[in-house]
Formats: sequence, structure tokens, C-alpha cells
Amino acid sequence: MKLLYALLSCFLSFALFAQDSTKIEENKLKKHQIGLTYSPEYTFRYLQADSKSAWVMQIADSMEVPKFGFSTGLNYVYNVNDKLNINTGIFFTDNGEKTKYNVNIQPVNYTNHYYFVSIPVRINYTMYTKKVALYSSIGLTGNVFINHRTVMFEEGKKEAIQFNNSNDLTRWNIGGVAGLGMQAKLSENWFFKLEVLYKQSISAVNNDPVKKWLYAVGPNFGLFYNFQ
Repeated sequence: MKLLYALLSCFLSFALFAQDSTKIEENKLKKHQIGLTYSPEYTFRYLQADSKSAWVMQIADSMEVPKFGFSTGLNYVYNVNDKLNINTGIFFTDNGEKTKYNVNIQPVNYTNHYYFVSIPVRINYTMYTKKVALYSSIGLTGNVFINHRTVMFEEGKKEAIQFNNSNDLTRWNIGGVAGLGMQAKLSENWFFKLEVLYKQSISAVNNDPVKKWLYAVGPNFGLFYNFQ
């Protein structure tokens, strides 16, 4: 009888240990995430000029308005702990501006597209973790200029004139990014993320007398896979 009690005690101890281990394994933080994101963005620029070029800036400000662009790419996230993670990736970005649709101001209307490859490094801090996690985000981004494409419409004509200029902006610039986001679990390993991000170049994107800094703001939608 004593031997039976001893065996039962060992079995129960082993079962409890196995249950605790399973629970720990289930709750173990998965360190890595990969995902695809797309962001429709409201894009424009800030200008700054010296006294000799101020008139050029004034004309540009009187003619140009924001345009809609986008950013899309592949993300990688490393979860440091349940509150903190590091987000990076590689993205294709379209920023720019366009003219007001008013032929009395200028004989043509145009839209400028500035294309970049961007590599951000962001730190995300989770502020709330229930069914939907809420987090704040801040970081820097390196932007490599690819091309500047202008789409132009002449007065009275419907067919667009398009041309490229790959030399009018600096080859690379540094930007800042900040925002708020939410993460919702779709399954054991899949997550949906929605962020609102503000991005702005820190260094000027050109070397002209009228300096230009680009900015963009918009929602960022993403689907992510979580794994060890």
C-alpha cells in the first residue's frame, strides 16, 4: 500500500509539472514577426529659402498643394519582451506635391512623384494588452532616392506629358517617424495591425537654393505572422 501511495504521488507530481510546462510553453513570447503593409498617404513638403530665392518659394507655395501618395513593403519585428519590440523592413515610397487646378495661375498643371526606397528602424512600446494591443512608435528612416517623375497636363489638352529626372534630389536623406498603432490577433500566429504614422525628412532632400523637406501622414495596414 505504501508503494502504491508513493507511485501515485510521483505520478501526480509529474502530471502537475507537465501541465505547468505546457502552460509556460503556450505563454512563451514568440520573438519574431514578418508582415506586409500598405499605407495610403497625404504627402507634401516644407520649403525654406534665403532672401535671394524667397520669390521662388513664394511662387511655389502659391501654386502647389498636397497630393496622395503611398508606401508599401516588407516588415520584420523583433519582440524584446511583451512591452517592447523593434520594427524594421524595406519599403517603396511615393511622395510629392501637385499644382492647384487653376489655369489662370499657370499654363500647365503637374503632379510630382518622388520615389524612394526606405529602411526604417522603429521602437514600439505597448501601452495596453488585452484583446487588442495598443502601442506607440518612434524611430528613424533612411531614404534612398530612386527617381522623380512629373505628370503634366497642358491647358486644353487631355493627354498627359510625362518625364523623369533622377538627378534633382539628393541620393539619400534621413527622416523621422512617429505614430500610434493597434494589433489584433486573428489566430495563434496571425495578427492584423493598423497604425497612423507621421513621417518627415530631417535632412533636406535637395541641394537647391530653395530647400525642400518632404512629409507624409496616413493609416498603415498590415498582416503579420508571428513565430519563434
